[in-house]
Amino acid sequence: MKHVLLSSTILLSAFAAHGAEITVATVNNPDMVTMQKLSAEFTKENPDITVKFVVLPDQVLRQNITQDVAVGGGRYDIVTVGPFEVQAGWVANKWLSPLTPMFDKLNDADKAAYDLDDVIPTIRGAMTVEGQLYGLPFYGESSFTMYRKDLFEKAGIKMPDAPTWDDVKAAACKVNDPSAGLYGIAMKGVPDYGQLAPFITFMHSYGAKWFDEKWNPQINSPEFKKAFTAYTDLVKTCGAPGATSIGFNEALTLMSQGKAAIWVDSTVGAGFLADPKSSQVVDKIGYALAPTEGSTNGSAWLYTWALGIVSSSKNRDDAFKFIRWATSKPYIDLVAKTEGPVRIPPGTRRSTYDRADYKEAAPFAPIVLKAIEAADLTKPAKDPVLYTGTAQVHIPEYAAWAAEFGQHFSAVIAGSETVDEALDASQAAAVRVMTDAGYIK
Repeated sequence: MKHVLLSSTILLSAFAAHGAEITVATVNNPDMVTMQKLSAEFTKENPDITVKFVVLPDQVLRQNITQDVAVGGGRYDIVTVGPFEVQAGWVANKWLSPLTPMFDKLNDADKAAYDLDDVIPTIRGAMTVEGQLYGLPFYGESSFTMYRKDLFEKAGIKMPDAPTWDDVKAAACKVNDPSAGLYGIAMKGVPDYGQLAPFITFMHSYGAKWFDEKWNPQINSPEFKKAFTAYTDLVKTCGAPGATSIGFNEALTLMSQGKAAIWVDSTVGAGFLADPKSSQVVDKIGYALAPTEGSTNGSAWLYTWALGIVSSSKNRDDAFKFIRWATSKPYIDLVAKTEGPVRIPPGTRRSTYDRADYKEAAPFAPIVLKAIEAADLTKPAKDPVLYTGTAQVHIPEYAAWAAEFGQHFSAVIAGSETVDEALDASQAAAVRVMTDAGYIK
């Protein structure tokens, strides 16, 4: 959803001798980079298929893919999609091919080998519209709290299993020691609306909401202002400096290098913190549920990067073969063998959480599974709302007003706008967008 690893476009291919070429457009996060590397195994098994990768940063990926599929451009066969794309318009616009009929055509042996029922129901449901599946989850995630057990013990404090944001702030400020290069918490402050999920769950946990039950924006409501003020205050007082440049990968770097004591973000991050190849704090990390502050609804997100087939693809059968391979049990075995069990793409298959090697390598596995199974896309806010989505709002117009909100959000953290200025401007933008789109009568 949200994780940016590289700063430029990379084009890599696994070349085959003859036959069809399929193009995979994917976000450039570590798990997808691993898929790209291991795709050579797929082409060994399928020498008549060439697999080409277009690897892009999150927001650039969304823009490029949307522009292409909207006009049936045909540049891509397979695209990484999340719940927003599937639930907020791509299916309605017939930009994605339904996968259920393709599964129905498989023989019994191939169906059994893939074992679609093994996919965690909440994650599978995020890719389903009216009983039809539109993406095969490559990895799944929720959000939770990661913290340095050794620093907490030294400071004489404990992290509750189910903390509040007040608990998190108190702990972050207790261990914050900038003079020693240690910061209480790493939190996102980038203006990228694709990386707003930590704030969105923070806001929902405070009882705030984007819209009321008549689609009137609530961005300058007292509840929203309270949450926005608390978030920016936490970042400024006890967070890592330069927060306007901190996204997922920057926060991961701070945490893995021992420069941050707390990180509340994607459960995917835990695998990297437990990997000695990329982390200096292996065995020092504790885990707790995502913080709440009066509301459990929407306090943790549910997300998956899944592989979907665009409707304009001329190579749907080959594309379907590839996405089944990349989300299969044998692929998980391959990652465990080549990268180590801790690097298995998490959050998609129940069988992953039954693996002895994964449970040994991933002490966070039980709490991750609990978070994923408990997250509910349909109940994002404390009060009833018309929208769904815990990391984004599942309406086509989301980007139109969220992009502007992201700019104001980051400006407040940078100190160039006040909270009131940012919220009033964001409210006005959302009202304009929702009125033009016909939501507000």
